[in-house]
Amino acid sequence: MPASSSARAAEQSTATQDEAFSHVSGAVSSQLHAMIGIVMLAIFALFAWLMYARVMPALLAVPCMALALAAVGGCGPVALGSVLVDGSVKLAPVFAAVIFGALLSRVTMSTGIAETIVSYAAEFGGDQPAVLALALTAATALLFTSLSGLGAIIMVGSIVLPIMMTVGIPRRTAATLFMLAFALGFIFNITQWQFYTSTFGVDRGQMQRYAFLLVGIDLAALIAFMVVQFRSTRGSAVWALPAEEPFARKRVPAAALVTPILPIALYFAWGMPPAVAFVIAAVYGVLVAKPREAVSVLVAAAIRGVEDVAPAILLFMGIGMLLAATALPEVKSALVPVVTLIAPRSWFGYVTAFGLFSPLALYRGPLNPFGVGIGVYTVLASLGILPPVVLVAAIMAVVQVQNACDPTNTQNVWVANFTGVRINEITKLALPFQVAVAVLATLCVGLFGRSLFGRSPFDLVQPVSAATPAPAGFYAPATAMRTIGVQSRAQGLSTQAADAAQREIAAAWDGYRAVLVKNDPAGSDCAAKPYVAVLRVGASVYHWTYQPDQLDVDMELLDCAGWPVDQWHEQDWIPHGATPTNDQVRRLGLAALSRFRTWMREKPVLAEGLLTRGLAYDPAQGPTYWYTLFKSNDGQMRAYARPEGPAYLAGMRTNDIVVKLDGKYWWEYGTFQTQSRAYDGIPHGFELQRGSKNVNVLLGEAYRG
Repeated sequence: MPASSSARAAEQSTATQDEAFSHVSGAVSSQLHAMIGIVMLAIFALFAWLMYARVMPALLAVPCMALALAAVGGCGPVALGSVLVDGSVKLAPVFAAVIFGALLSRVTMSTGIAETIVSYAAEFGGDQPAVLALALTAATALLFTSLSGLGAIIMVGSIVLPIMMTVGIPRRTAATLFMLAFALGFIFNITQWQFYTSTFGVDRGQMQRYAFLLVGIDLAALIAFMVVQFRSTRGSAVWALPAEEPFARKRVPAAALVTPILPIALYFAWGMPPAVAFVIAAVYGVLVAKPREAVSVLVAAAIRGVEDVAPAILLFMGIGMLLAATALPEVKSALVPVVTLIAPRSWFGYVTAFGLFSPLALYRGPLNPFGVGIGVYTVLASLGILPPVVLVAAIMAVVQVQNACDPTNTQNVWVANFTGVRINEITKLALPFQVAVAVLATLCVGLFGRSLFGRSPFDLVQPVSAATPAPAGFYAPATAMRTIGVQSRAQGLSTQAADAAQREIAAAWDGYRAVLVKNDPAGSDCAAKPYVAVLRVGASVYHWTYQPDQLDVDMELLDCAGWPVDQWHEQDWIPHGATPTNDQVRRLGLAALSRFRTWMREKPVLAEGLLTRGLAYDPAQGPTYWYTLFKSNDGQMRAYARPEGPAYLAGMRTNDIVVKLDGKYWWEYGTFQTQSRAYDGIPHGFELQRGSKNVNVLLGEAYRG
């Protein structure tokens, strides 16, 4: 029924109360987000302590942390289930790379390829400790560009470490050299690169210059360590060789020795996926080294390889859950105001956070990307404070400290036990040199970032509290404040419902005006719009066979540039074949309008922004580029860009066809993964097709309010 006069008067009397409620609720909401964010940081600290004290392993602590963050953020059972199920497979490409990398590791070890490479290095070094140590270090680093897993550490270490110690290299020096060589080779380990590209959306081509620079810095630190140790230590290690010579087996053909570096060439030079590169290298290695036993060797390598990397896979599942949890709006909105207080916004802060403070990666600490730190890094990525390549560069620098020095690493534990030294001795010897690597690497990013990445590393840095400058036309003019446009989708019933909504706003909403809109709001920017928002109203009749027909009135809320904000539907039954009455259409139109009024009360921050300047945005949402991606009926992935938004200004237009995203075809990520990147606040690069032309778009600074 139409609203009574008393009800209309009551609604008029509460209009001012609605506005006051909007401001108060916004302030309370911000304070609540900040409090929840502090609780989430306490959860980070709790699980960090549990891992540090070895009360709970990272395999269990990381997924528990993810679920705890989602629960504290107020997520319901559905969201928690999404964290558990969707998060566990979020890094599936990394799982595949790790598993096939372990296959290659086992093939390299079981065929004697790794043993032969080490034997040649030992022969090259002869009985000169320094030369031998350098040769074995180079061989170890080369092997770990493709090998992974504790099994590979045990196999290579069991050969390399005894040779070092029998020529007079002290045990703790040999152990530390082996860990430094492992960290050096791991810079180019493909499984690690798959983790970076899958998690942070960077392209391998963007990181190669920096990776070579990091290798140079790390190599210089390793040589400096050798010089210091060989000058300051004398005497022989106490070690008894086993009865059997370590190189008693027949050496493999020389052609097989390229097996460990073959995946590197296939991945970096020819752009093959990591899993494919590992499989090709494994098949090549076994066919050259043991062609008659190829099938049995491959089967055994696959089984043992999965055993080797099972803990890593479980850890990546937990990391995926943490990624899914920090991507939830409830979690992100709570973490944003807290993390932005400590986020680095200058080259000095960057070097301090990721260079000088890099020891915080130890004990699965807050900078460890395979522990608590993954939550920190994902939040930083979602905020868009640093370009993704710069953030990954920081992670790569920190990982050099973590890989060589962390006493909780299984490889550190095994090497310490095998050589008979205390695990903390390795940490004490390696830490100063690896921290220097992290400091120099991050300093190079600050000084030479434009040469390394093709852009200034701190272009995106700005205080989040500062308003982002907006071009003319991004907001509605001041004269349009609290003016709501009403548009009918079609003639007939839609017009009746739209007319009812317009009349109700004009007559009963104190302080608001209503105007009819004929043109498409998305067809132009907001500079000359006479309204801040548009209610697009439609009405349809659905005919059913075994029940009465149904009248549906839908109301879509758009901002001044036609960007969708929300939508509501109201339905009522009508007799078969009957035409809805004017009263029915009007009643459903007013019911939908009441849903809009309820939305204004439930989301006061969005409502205030929309109705005063034509933009529904809550700063707690984090940075955005005001575009979305959708799959059209022809199977193409297309863009939808808000006029005068950051994506629009970068060159993106509505209905552009997405060809590539960050250097990859969009279907390589998958539909959902591609579309979700529109909401992560990261400045992605696009290759778009517009008619017969290809357009390259690189997003710049995000909108932050």
